Amino acid sequence: MRLTDHTDYAMRTLMYLNREKRLVTLSELSKALGISRNNLIKVSHQLAKTNLIETTRGRSGGLAIGPGKGKTSLKEIVTLTEESFTMAECFSRKAKSTCTFLPSCVLKHALADALNAFLESLGRKTLDDVTPRK
Repeated sequence: MRLTDHTDYAMRTLMYLNREKRLVTLSELSKALGISRNNLIKVSHQLAKTNLIETTRGRSGGLAIGPGKGKTSLKEIVTLTEESFTMAECFSRKAKSTCTFLPSCVLKHALADALNAFLESLGRKTLDDVTPRK
């Protein structure tokens, strides 16, 4: 399983904000994380929509972790930021699968079990658990 860059950037943004516990500008965040400002705008917009971060506009504005959001599970964050967990064609609800093995496929079930184990594992860790200390 590979997470998208968007999820990677979201996790790094949340970890940084969780460690700093203060208002951080996009410029500071971009420099500290080595992520373009444009990507951070997209990421921060989604994180604000899901109430994981708070944003303040204006000259003295910036981003901050929401109160108590360090207790958010990694599973919750990943499921909010990943568009899809389609590991193979047969997982897609949109496209009709052309796989000849689909009627008796055991691989699909093995992959589903692996995905569930992955998400369960993420459910046992919180943002606080993975945030590096200063």
